[in-house]
Amino acid sequence: MLLYNIGNSAIRANQTALQTISNNIANADREGYHRQRVDLVDRTPLRSGSLLLGTGVEVQGITRVVDTATDQAMTLNLSLSGRAGVQLEALQSIEALFNPISGGLQSSVSELFDRAETLAASPTNTAYRQELLSSAQKVAQQVTALNQGLDQLQNQIGEKLRETVGQINTLVEQIGTIERQIRVVEATGGTAPTLLDQRDLLVQKLGELVDLSPASLSNPNSALVAAGGWLVVVEQAQKLSVASNPDGTYSIRIGNSSTPIQPASGKLAGLLEVSQQMIPAARDAVQEWTSALISGVNSLQATGLSSSGPTSLISTTVGNVKQNVPLSQSGSLLPVSSGELAVTITNSATGNRETIRIPVDPTTDSLQDVVARLEAIPHLRASLSSQGQLVIASEPGYQFDFAGRPSSQVDTTNVSGTSTPAVSGSFSGESNAHWTVTANMSGQVGVTDGLKLIVTDSLTGQTVKELNVGAGYPVNQSLEIAGGLSLSLGSGTLLAGDHFDLAAISDPDSGGFLAAFGIGGLFQTTDLRTLTVNQEMVRNPGLLATGRTGTAGDGSQMSQLVALREARILANGTETIEGRLATLTSNIGVDVNQQASVVEHLQSQYEQLRNRQDSVSGVDPNEELLAMLQFQRSFQANARFLSSVNSALDDLLGLLR
Repeated sequence: MLLYNIGNSAIRANQTALQTISNNIANADREGYHRQRVDLVDRTPLRSGSLLLGTGVEVQGITRVVDTATDQAMTLNLSLSGRAGVQLEALQSIEALFNPISGGLQSSVSELFDRAETLAASPTNTAYRQELLSSAQKVAQQVTALNQGLDQLQNQIGEKLRETVGQINTLVEQIGTIERQIRVVEATGGTAPTLLDQRDLLVQKLGELVDLSPASLSNPNSALVAAGGWLVVVEQAQKLSVASNPDGTYSIRIGNSSTPIQPASGKLAGLLEVSQQMIPAARDAVQEWTSALISGVNSLQATGLSSSGPTSLISTTVGNVKQNVPLSQSGSLLPVSSGELAVTITNSATGNRETIRIPVDPTTDSLQDVVARLEAIPHLRASLSSQGQLVIASEPGYQFDFAGRPSSQVDTTNVSGTSTPAVSGSFSGESNAHWTVTANMSGQVGVTDGLKLIVTDSLTGQTVKELNVGAGYPVNQSLEIAGGLSLSLGSGTLLAGDHFDLAAISDPDSGGFLAAFGIGGLFQTTDLRTLTVNQEMVRNPGLLATGRTGTAGDGSQMSQLVALREARILANGTETIEGRLATLTSNIGVDVNQQASVVEHLQSQYEQLRNRQDSVSGVDPNEELLAMLQFQRSFQANARFLSSVNSALDDLLGLLR
């Protein structure tokens, strides 16, 4: 019977081998399939006297042909690709927001400055005023749309995070179930190549979504560890969940823990980085740019005068700021620096005006402190409600402005002569100045030879200008001191040493207080995300301040707005408003190209790994057919062997009969 057993063992082994080959060919194109191999071994030999006789062959097991290192490298590659892929998609979305096909923010800002230049040349032209306001509305709409686009992108990332977390939780559960089934099979001494393939395919899918520990991947006897070590892949693993943060970003929690986890790679890590880093960085850049634009434009508008002159009422909402803490801690949209705010009160009946300067120190002064100083100015009322409504109004018969025009009448307390000085014009110097004007000798204005007024800087004592007011001077003629500010003297006398002070104000709001709290500005906003244009100006373009003197042909403020175009006020004083916007757009384009290169490299690397895996674990139909012929012949040979043994036994039995 030994001969029968040997032949039968060979028949069974070859039959199993043929079944395995057939299974390989059937699954040749299935994703994640590893070629299976029949492991044949000798059966236990039989001792016959001094001999050990072979007893045939048996199937030790069916195993997969696996290149473990390549499979692990592919899983790690998929994690990196998943992270890089979602980052590229987000960058492309951000790039589209900054650089749309048509009508982008860059062109709208350029148009605004162009319109300002046109209006500066013809400040009384109503059509030009309307065109500038229309351009400002385009800028406001583009800024708002850009921020809304970033908000929508953040919401989309949140949805993708929830979808990804749901997939991870499902995959973890499926892997845990298959792992249990594999352990049951292996506990009985069997092998489970099909289950192992299913598990490996799920592991690769999980790796694309979240990072897997290389150490746990290479150790088949330990559970998989994912998400930077926070998640252990078992059948009853804790669930991941998505949490919304107060700043609008998202984070990932595990189980009942309130501590956010931070995966290292995979689609989940990429989405978190987009939510927590890329979108906030883009928004911060937009808000920094918007802050600079609003600060510059609104400051010029608030410190200018419209064609109708001063106003009697300004009412605005300062937003959700702290009213009784130092301005630096108040939460104002724009920063306030140390400086002065010039307020001019005009008597509507006489036209006489007085300019009062109040100090603003953001380290010690609160918003209520500044409002109280405004309230203390004669003929001016100022109040701030608990809801943030700021109202500044003049008493009946008076008007006010923040243009910083010189007072109509000079303080002549220290003038003993009979001549009356008067100041006109508007100062356009680089910075505010304080001058002292002194008569060099006694004499009669317009008559005495050598009679001069010496203008000196009150801080440094340096001479600014010497004005001839003696022989040859036409009485009441304005003489320019500097920067457009002029002085005239009426008839009369001056005594040696007569002196008076002049405030030369080029920046009436040197600390940026008005722009910081949206007082009298062109643009209005409460959060730097949603931007609108002052609707009163839209309804009445005549309210647009083109100059600082209030005269019909004054376009000085528009000229300053044109100069703002070339001012390097961003990126630590290295970039203009337009230049910074172009840099942001360009940088995003560079980031897109770099990220696209990373994705392309990872895809190329994956193809190489896939080819290497196919060369080891893949099914080659030609090789399988050759192996099939080999086992088929062996099967046939053993079948003939059994037939021959059977015939021989029949003959032997016939002889015995």
